[in-house]
Amino acid sequence: MLASRVVVANPSVDTMSTASENSAQIYLVKSSISVMEGLECVNHLNNILSTDITSLDKGMRMDGLICDSNGRVTDIVNCYHMGQSILIVGIDSNTDSTRELLTKGIPWNQNLSLLDGNGVLEHLRIIGRHPSSLVESLYPELSELSEHKYSEFENVVFSKFMHNEHEIIDLIVRSDNTDFYGRLERHDYKISKLEDWEFARITVGYPGSNEANTKFLPHDIGMINLISLNKGCYPGQEIHARLDSRSKPKKRMVVLATGDALEIGKHSLSDGNSVNVTSKALRDGLHLSMGICSVDVSNDATLVNCNGYSKLTLI
Repeated sequence: MLASRVVVANPSVDTMSTASENSAQIYLVKSSISVMEGLECVNHLNNILSTDITSLDKGMRMDGLICDSNGRVTDIVNCYHMGQSILIVGIDSNTDSTRELLTKGIPWNQNLSLLDGNGVLEHLRIIGRHPSSLVESLYPELSELSEHKYSEFENVVFSKFMHNEHEIIDLIVRSDNTDFYGRLERHDYKISKLEDWEFARITVGYPGSNEANTKFLPHDIGMINLISLNKGCYPGQEIHARLDSRSKPKKRMVVLATGDALEIGKHSLSDGNSVNVTSKALRDGLHLSMGICSVDVSNDATLVNCNGYSKLTLI
């Protein structure tokens, strides 16, 4: 897998269940794809991530957060240990800032380099009912996928992870992999458009560029599981430790299903709270929005001054 060098819900159902009730679909995800080469890759990355990845070894996948000095999330990354290199998949809009951070602070006695995989490699995700069955139909030769590990077959990297009780399968494939795209065509599988991925990620409550943008803490966007409080120093560690020891989280993520489109920004709720809508998407006449609100919000809260249907789901 070659790369080039970098120069520094339906209104009648719970929205959180729609992805698992619908047939599995393949989504194209606009991601930043980089490859870090060098023997000290894991240690260098561990100094940057809010997640302890010291146990990351060949054949493994671990996800992590990159936070700023104020403890706010700047990127969500998936790290694949390829042996002599680590494949790093992040959010596309954060490409420049993340790569700049990844290439800073490299000791003079460590030989590390960063390669650009954008354009050469593509990131796809499978979400829906029984996503593993879709992979099995495409690649009957492939062994069963397991969490925290990846499989590589015919120049495609396969991995599985869970998010909000939804099974999601990631594929990293070369853009010129005729075997992969040929298999899709023979099985009549279509790759959904980028805007469809936006709807799918909101459905399962997965943060995107509007949430991992230096405005929100890991608690706010439901990614506290990627914080390792017992590891060594990393950007934002003091803030995370202080929040853990002195106070409880104050915000949480929600998904809103509405009959009409919502504007990005602050909206009032019927229980006296408010929600800050960060992302929105439309598919098949259903408007979905992702937002951040107080942890005290009621599951029965509805939007104030909203014409028609509105349903809020806590994440």
